[in-house]
Amino acid sequence: MNEYRVVEAALADTQRLLTYRINSTLDIHLNIKGFNYAWIIDSIQSKPGCRILDVGAGYSRLPSFLAQNHACEVWAVDDFGYSEKGSFWERNQDPQQFIDDHPEVHYVIGRIGDENLNQLPHGYFDFIISASALEHVPPGDIGKVWSHMDQLLKPGGVMLHGLDIAFPTNLGWQHVALAVLFDFFYPFIPPSLKQRFVYETPKSYVRYISRILKLTEKGRLRGLSVINMVLNPEIVVEPLEHTFHRMVKDDQLTARYFRMGSLLLHLKKRE
Repeated sequence: MNEYRVVEAALADTQRLLTYRINSTLDIHLNIKGFNYAWIIDSIQSKPGCRILDVGAGYSRLPSFLAQNHACEVWAVDDFGYSEKGSFWERNQDPQQFIDDHPEVHYVIGRIGDENLNQLPHGYFDFIISASALEHVPPGDIGKVWSHMDQLLKPGGVMLHGLDIAFPTNLGWQHVALAVLFDFFYPFIPPSLKQRFVYETPKSYVRYISRILKLTEKGRLRGLSVINMVLNPEIVVEPLEHTFHRMVKDDQLTARYFRMGSLLLHLKKRE
């Protein structure tokens, strides 16, 4: 396992969202996914011919945009719901037709972390990216997913991941206090609980993947505190319109996560 330098570990902020909305070459929406798309585009310092893998891309516009505008070789991996049934993944679209309509992207049907997925070459990619995807990985599979991405990324390569993350306030102010205590006592918490509540706070997720990857410059995690997430007005919150639209579209009418933010992870692999 190679060592990684933390270039950025932060929460999406309103100042950058406004800048992206004005200046981005991709027409973005003022929501979490729109921020993640623009942040990834802004963070990629690509050269013609570079190789990019988008993890959990699904029906995203991002792989096609990168292939057409960055002169890069773009791959995308997603199982498009073939391993599951239901409208959440189908979204009233035909996956094969979508793939056929985008020949500029090399699509691989499958899931990162699957030991039987051998279509993706190891040590091949300059960038591995994801936008609003990794938060769907079950806690028990996070280690396999990150280890697999490490195998696919070449030395000196870059990972750019924007994860949707729920605000602790969604479960009330008592839960905010519990989340603060979870971060404070994290070194003393049993490993089984660290895994079970890996998505509890932004900092707990980064600490958890630090056990999988060798992350340096962890001092950059200061802005990930629960208090900053809850009280800082600069932190981007998913607009209710987009939240309700997603709930209806994905038939998740019992969900009550009305405040969502984005955890940004920009990691560079050592040569």
